[in-house]
Amino acid sequence: MPCSNRWDDAMTPDRIQSAVDRLLAREQSFRPLAFLKLIGRIDAAELARWESGELKCLEDGLYGNPAVCLDELRLAANWAGKLGLEGRVDTEEGGGRRLFRSGGDDRLARTVWQRAAPSAQGDLFFDTGFAQARKALNQALLAGDRERAEQALADLSRADPGNDVQANGERLVEALAWLDQAPDDPAARLETLENDIQPRARQLLGPADTARFLEPFWRQLAQALDPTGFDPARPQLHPSALLARLEDWPAVIAAVQAVPAHLDQPVLLARLADAALAAGEREQGLAAVCQLCWRHKAAAESWLDACQDDELVRRVEIFWDLDPPLPIDLFPAWLVSVAYALPDIPPGNQPDTPATEAWTRFRTLRADPTDMEQREWLQREQSKLFSHWLATGR
Repeated sequence: MPCSNRWDDAMTPDRIQSAVDRLLAREQSFRPLAFLKLIGRIDAAELARWESGELKCLEDGLYGNPAVCLDELRLAANWAGKLGLEGRVDTEEGGGRRLFRSGGDDRLARTVWQRAAPSAQGDLFFDTGFAQARKALNQALLAGDRERAEQALADLSRADPGNDVQANGERLVEALAWLDQAPDDPAARLETLENDIQPRARQLLGPADTARFLEPFWRQLAQALDPTGFDPARPQLHPSALLARLEDWPAVIAAVQAVPAHLDQPVLLARLADAALAAGEREQGLAAVCQLCWRHKAAAESWLDACQDDELVRRVEIFWDLDPPLPIDLFPAWLVSVAYALPDIPPGNQPDTPATEAWTRFRTLRADPTDMEQREWLQREQSKLFSHWLATGR
């Protein structure tokens, strides 16, 4: 069976509904086989193998887990039913060849959905009913327009009183009112946003539009919090965490630096490194990485393992493969030893440790490789690090 990690997860309901709408606009019907082709679950080569008889069952040629594909077909069929279409099993679909091994699944994949007998009322519903009301609701929510959103909810209820969109839509419209006033309890607001509003938005809007919908909520919450205060027990309840959700990197940097003792907090140093590197402030980002390695070894190791910076990733891979291995607090000194440019960090901002002394001495040695004082100290105090430097031919 073809397999790809990108198909491990099912498509979101809004993308499935959009695909169904495209097929209806193009073909005036919804056929599951055409749907699977449209969303990339089956390609031309695998389809040809199935049609030629080389594949006995279409599900063997699907990309991803067949169970996930079936879930997508069920959601698509459910949406077609909500649009007022009628389903009928087409036994000749695919020339009568087997689509799925299970009889029930095979019938699902053979059920073609079309409009009922033409009528002016049916055409009006299809053009301006549930689908149009749902689209209007999404647009109003993204625009933060409560009045339009409430009108769309009323239209949805008239088109389908028992629809499963209504409850989520009503809750999101209710949440829009929160933007009129700063939260009295930021911790409670954050919990509600994460555990109630965000899941509902993902169901209704999909991931990309959920991020857009939540943007003003994260920003409002960030503004309600004092950036100078940081509670290690609740690291997400700080402006830097909320602003990182918005990828507002300059604001993240400012929020971290507002904490007087941010160098003592590994979470804040990691955020500072991420934000500065993402913003193109490499000196600031690399300085934060050095501080993280010197002060918080476990957090530094986790950060380096998850590092997204292309330049650093290559160095991290080499560092992990060194034999003999070096401790994580020597990563900055090792970077200096391989001529990787690091910013100046004033002595007053460095912890007094052997690792920072090695960093300082290697910076001196790099400027003058013949400096015997530095060579002798490194050979005596940091012999493994020094041996790696010698192996580079310095």
